[in-house]
Amino acid sequence: MKTTLELPDELYLHAKTRAAAQRRKIKDLVAQGLETVLASTPSTTGDFHEVQRQTLAALDDILRCPPPPKGRTKQLQREVRSLRSAGWSPA
Repeated sequence: MKTTLELPDELYLHAKTRAAAQRRKIKDLVAQGLETVLASTPSTTGDFHEVQRQTLAALDDILRCPPPPKGRTKQLQREVRSLRSAGWSPA
């Protein structure tokens, strides 16, 4: 299946460089990444709190990673505040 993804320029360049270094196509790297995430993410509603924790932890990690995605820092901070005000907790 074909699809279009919008990625931050820096993330795309990093992924493209990694794929080239491994002599792979970027689509194969993206597919492997999605498979890894989906295999490690709980899929049942009983694990919803774990999904919340992982989501907030991932957003916090993104905000702490140098450099933050260009133009996305304030949006991510708003999303974290919104999730926390809705009762989500990283612990």
